[in-house]
Amino acid sequence: MRNRFLRGCGEDVKRLVSFAEAAGWMVAKTRNLHLMFSKEGRRAVFFSGTPGDRRAWLNARSQLIQADKMAQVQPARA
Repeated sequence: MRNRFLRGCGEDVKRLVSFAEAAGWMVAKTRNLHLMFSKEGRRAVFFSGTPGDRRAWLNARSQLIQADKMAQVQPARA
């Protein structure tokens, strides 16, 4: 597995990371064991390393999709 920090995480978190990497997002672990998703020209999206409810990963996935949509709508500033 390429992301060693995902050891011990649930399947939903691993599925979210796979989705994000397929969409071009970079994933990193913060000092507080959260996951930070970053992509050029988009706002960073943070996600708990240990989500508390079953909808948490779906909400994070939605935030990633919304960040991509917002970047497409707003023109790049020079």
